[in-house]
Amino acid sequence: MRYRGILFDLDGTLLDTLADIGFYLNRTLSSYGYPLFPPDKVHSVVGWGLRTALYKILPAEIRDDDVLLSKLTKELIADYNSNPVIKTAPYPGIIELLDELKRRGIVLGIFSNKSHPVTLQVVDKTMGLSRFAAVLGSDAGFPRKPAPEGALEVIRRMGLPKSDILYIGDTIMDHETAVGAGLDDITVTWGFRSRKQLEEQGITRFIDTVDDILAYF
Repeated sequence: MRYRGILFDLDGTLLDTLADIGFYLNRTLSSYGYPLFPPDKVHSVVGWGLRTALYKILPAEIRDDDVLLSKLTKELIADYNSNPVIKTAPYPGIIELLDELKRRGIVLGIFSNKSHPVTLQVVDKTMGLSRFAAVLGSDAGFPRKPAPEGALEVIRRMGLPKSDILYIGDTIMDHETAVGAGLDDITVTWGFRSRKQLEEQGITRFIDTVDDILAYF
């Protein structure tokens, strides 16, 4: 199969956002005097949204306090959204990949679980919005992944049939989104989950290097 378009996940697929997410998580913890979370373990708590990440790293005795969790999450999201690109950057080879795909006439789109304004800001600062036919965040009238509606809207804006599009992500949630949307998909192994974790979750199709993506086009 040779595809004519790619629908990308953002965090962990195109961009390494771990340092910035970890920074803001720990700034929230620090502001309330809670123990900090090891930066080298941030990858284990991300992928489900900032509220879930915060829940996972709060002290066990307070994490089920919904009022407190909601308050901290609101503050965390406002803090992160104020400046989401400090160390965030494309993975090595991504910019060159995107430019080669565009040179070949491949239509590119992004659907992220980040808020729509922040998704636009992050993409523009790190890769440039002009490289993509459509970029959408999950609060632009569409539910978060793995619900397929946002992915389907990006596809509509890309102007291609589903059969011509390959979904590329880095987590089981991305795979489930692709299945729900009726898309072929493949999972990168340089993102937030190890290949071993992904295989244990039943994923079988992988891309191990950025250059491997070109083989599909």
